[in-house]
Amino acid sequence: MHVMKRAVPGLLALAAFGAGSASAQIGLTSNTATVSLTATKAPTLALSTDVATATLASITDNSAANNFTAVNVTTDWNLATGSSVDLVGWFATPAQALANGSDFIPSSKVEGRVGASAFATFSNGPTPPPGNVGVASGTLVLFSQAVGAGSFQGTRTDQLDLRLDLTGTTTVAGNYTGTLNLQAVVQ
Repeated sequence: MHVMKRAVPGLLALAAFGAGSASAQIGLTSNTATVSLTATKAPTLALSTDVATATLASITDNSAANNFTAVNVTTDWNLATGSSVDLVGWFATPAQALANGSDFIPSSKVEGRVGASAFATFSNGPTPPPGNVGVASGTLVLFSQAVGAGSFQGTRTDQLDLRLDLTGTTTVAGNYTGTLNLQAVVQ
């Protein structure tokens, strides 16, 4: 018991010393380290259609009533700059937009429109084409959507109507095929 009485004051002194050391560390802070954060989202511009092939069951010569099945085109954008998003359609070889062996229907006989706008030929596009998308005499701007502060992000789905205007034209019997290229461009 006598040993215990002597040990208690020693333990108390040790505890007091330890408490003093611990309290001297409370409130101690390190230097401030900083990390700069940088996050980048790349601008996007995407185009999709609901069909891969538009068909025309039967060509009627000397008529503008040669309508292909409609194509729904969805344009989606998330931009940082620009004044417009344009949908451009074109044929790589305007003189041979549709071919049946060595017989051709030129792009000047192929018409397109979006919405209720008037039909226009794929040879009425500006030269040079917007954003250099398309080719001279084979391009048509199908729409131009203004963008700017507050509208740099958007989406739209349009019905693209296509037809052959064969007024004054006689075609050779057979299957005519061609490829209409569609591309969106930011101006």
